[in-house]
Amino acid sequence: MKNYQLLLALLGIFLVAGSCKRELKKDTVSKTRIEKQLDRGEMAYSVPELGEKIIDSVITELAGNKNDSVNRYFYRRAATAYYNMNLYDKSLHTARKIYNLASQAQDTVDMAKSLFYIGESFYGRANNDSAFYYYAQAENLYKNLDDTRSLGEIVLYKAYVYYNIGEYVLCETEAIRAWKLLSKDDRPTDIYNCYNLIATALDGQNNNNDALTYFKLALKEVERFKEEGYSEDVIALYRVTCYNNMGLVYIKMGDYKKAISIYNNALKTGNVKDISASLYAKLINNLAYAKFKDKDYSQLPDLFFKSLALRDSLNNKSGIITSNINIGEYYLSQQDTQTAITYFKSAYNDANEINSNYDVLNSLKFLSEIDKANSAYYSGKYITVSDSLQEIAKANRDKYARIEYETDRLQDEKEALVKKNSFIIGVSAVILLFIAAIFIIYYLNSKNKELMLVQEQQKANEEIFQLMFEQQNKIDDARSEEKNRIAMELHDGILNNIYAVRLNLEFSNRKTDDETIEKRKGYIKQLQGIETEIRSVSHDLSRSAELQQDKSFENILEFMIESQKNNFETLFEAHIDKNIDWENMSNIVKVNIYRIVQEALQNVNKYSNAKHAKVYVKEKGNTVNVTIEDDGVGFDTENMQGGIGLKNLRKRADALNGVLNITSQPGEGTVIKVSFPKETFKK
Repeated sequence: MKNYQLLLALLGIFLVAGSCKRELKKDTVSKTRIEKQLDRGEMAYSVPELGEKIIDSVITELAGNKNDSVNRYFYRRAATAYYNMNLYDKSLHTARKIYNLASQAQDTVDMAKSLFYIGESFYGRANNDSAFYYYAQAENLYKNLDDTRSLGEIVLYKAYVYYNIGEYVLCETEAIRAWKLLSKDDRPTDIYNCYNLIATALDGQNNNNDALTYFKLALKEVERFKEEGYSEDVIALYRVTCYNNMGLVYIKMGDYKKAISIYNNALKTGNVKDISASLYAKLINNLAYAKFKDKDYSQLPDLFFKSLALRDSLNNKSGIITSNINIGEYYLSQQDTQTAITYFKSAYNDANEINSNYDVLNSLKFLSEIDKANSAYYSGKYITVSDSLQEIAKANRDKYARIEYETDRLQDEKEALVKKNSFIIGVSAVILLFIAAIFIIYYLNSKNKELMLVQEQQKANEEIFQLMFEQQNKIDDARSEEKNRIAMELHDGILNNIYAVRLNLEFSNRKTDDETIEKRKGYIKQLQGIETEIRSVSHDLSRSAELQQDKSFENILEFMIESQKNNFETLFEAHIDKNIDWENMSNIVKVNIYRIVQEALQNVNKYSNAKHAKVYVKEKGNTVNVTIEDDGVGFDTENMQGGIGLKNLRKRADALNGVLNITSQPGEGTVIKVSFPKETFKK
């Protein structure tokens, strides 16, 4: 049997293991399929419609999966894919989904990453305020996580926001802080981004020499890109971008020949036109502008128009504005004022359309100087825009400082709330434990009382059984005594008489005289007497049988009362109410009634010197009364001492929820009465 059970247990384990293995295999297949779909979607970024459709299908499938770290990782890849396809709304929606899932799982790392993705999505939509807000929230989480690299990336993105709003000093400060954090990991791309941003921030502050120093440091980092496995095209893109920025600094410094040399080198670096058409257009325009400032008009204005045409095909609005301003400057130098005004106005209108305040201000400056007919109008506009930009700059400084402050304040409030909640949870746990302890104590106490009650009931049952056993012994003794008595009567009386009559009849049968006949009549009368005696013995046997059959508690009690014997020859009487339902009475009650009567009768036998003693067990309304009275010597109840017998009586009365009363006077007998509620009868 044991071997059979073991076999079943092993079979159950194998079935469960097989089921788990199938579930794991199914889960693995699902995750592998999702990963392949994500790879396809990420590779299709150049065909946005296809890539979007693939990533949408991945999002649909992920919605049915459980909330685990792998599922959230897939969501992050999907958000990044949307971002790379410029689908910022979907990227934002997915990032918010990641945050909700991470919050449910209490995964702080994924919460921080999702906040960064939300900030990136807003940054892609040119919503700098919201981007900065979520970057600041992510920064606080990363501080607590001690994730230096991720923290450095967040700080770097905050620096980009500062650059976008023209806060170059704050941009420089944050970029340097990002460099300190990211340099610990020593990744060339991270350090390059920091150097490049520091340089552009310094350029924005007209700190040209320092800007060039950092651009050169950035170029050195490009040489290390191969260590991270970047392709030649990507390396060329980073290098050319840095060349372009350096050329602008040289133009600002007036070193036009150096700028021309750098732009020519940039155009020869790799296949720039195929790598990035917008960067190629920018290089051509900047080369043309450097040549223009150097008064080298060879290839001009063809280079300007080449760049403008390429930018127009790419719908690069900001590039088109820059080209129009540069072409306007060229025609202004050629004394073709009307053509210059046309290009400046075109630049002004486009700048207004895309809210490029710098380009609006720059185009207004030229228009106010050369458009004599509308000079006052453009000058007024220029002053208004300039003042507005200063106010915006001040407001931005205040706003972003407030965002920083509020983010820190919210973080402090959150930490305080966490501590408060922890305290509340701790206090609640203690209270719950205290309540649980009280409940357990109460429960154990109840169980203990129940156990004691069961024990008392068991004891009462045993006592009732003992009483019945004692009664049975007494009945057996009485039966044996009765049998002996009847046997003696039969042997010594009836049998002897029958024997004597038989002998006399035999002797008289030999004679037929009248005297003998009379004697025979006498013998017949003797036989009638013997018949009567036999009938009497038969009746005694019948009563004995009835006595043996009746074993109810009423009879046990009655037998105990009437069988009392003492030296005073007291006559004991039992008066027990026939209406009492002894069958539904608890054994505990029966035992206590029996012991009360027994204890009282013992006192009668010891001290009363009574001629009569009566026991009454009566039911009256909702009360049961047990009364034991005698006509003995009595005693003074005021001077009575509480012996063991009296204590036992009181204890038995309390067990019945009853009241004990003792009435006695010297020479007037004694009455002991116990009254208890009828409800005590119930089992």
